[in-house]
Amino acid sequence: MKMWEERGKLKIAAPAKINLFLEILGKRSDSYHELETVMQEISLCDYLYMEESDKDVLFSCSNPGLAAGEDNLVVKAVRLFQKESGISKGVKVFLDKKIPVGAGLGGGSSDAAATLAGLNKLWKTGYDEKKLMSLAGKLGSDVAFFVIGKTALCRGRGEVVTPHPCEAKYHYILIYPKFEISTAMVYNNFKISLTKNLKNVSSFLQQLATGDPDKVGACLYNRLEEVVLRLYPGVETIKNVLAAYAFSGVLLSGSGSALYGLCKKEGNIREIEQQLKMRNVGDVFVVTNDFDDNGS
Repeated sequence: MKMWEERGKLKIAAPAKINLFLEILGKRSDSYHELETVMQEISLCDYLYMEESDKDVLFSCSNPGLAAGEDNLVVKAVRLFQKESGISKGVKVFLDKKIPVGAGLGGGSSDAAATLAGLNKLWKTGYDEKKLMSLAGKLGSDVAFFVIGKTALCRGRGEVVTPHPCEAKYHYILIYPKFEISTAMVYNNFKISLTKNLKNVSSFLQQLATGDPDKVGACLYNRLEEVVLRLYPGVETIKNVLAAYAFSGVLLSGSGSALYGLCKKEGNIREIEQQLKMRNVGDVFVVTNDFDDNGS
């Protein structure tokens, strides 16, 4: 997790993610689904500003529509950290929200992981990665991934994370349709019978290592996409718009609503970006899998 001092406060970058591959292996006894997914950290980030406070937990956000109470994942992460560490200090956290909400980009989970990492530094608890991963797993399925970040194969509910280094650089154009999708609704409408002919994640990872967008694009896969396109025709409309451009592949991220196009090496990225903005299909972001491209 990238962090630095800025104007006397600790600033932590909380990156978004996209799912490059997502297969559902079945339903678990705890009612969750067994996943096999490749998550990729991207250069679109939220930013948390953190400093000690004598007034318990003071949380605020640049997005006034985001709940700021005890149900917010940032506040939950602080409470968990206080309980685990035995530290009763207060903390003031401001979240500069850049990642769209309800988009399948993991913004809330990333914010929670950033909070854990920030408190570890602010309160000098010295927790190692394994300890932070353990705490992250108690907050949500995707939170553990963001403790490690970069590229990883995630299994279980998503909390069993295996790093998968990827040296190749890829560019993506991301579209947020300006509406949220309920993850619970998507999974509730997913039929287990659809899990026949399971896709092979090993083959995908082999192609990812090549650095060839066309080879990767041919293997992009999301088992949930069929469900989302059926439930939300507006997402299918945007996917059809993206399909008209010369991307190596187009895919829904997670349970949506965001979609992305994987750019070809020779593609005119900025020209496509401007054309998509003119078509008013939603918020448009040009991102890479290189965290240092986040402009911080």
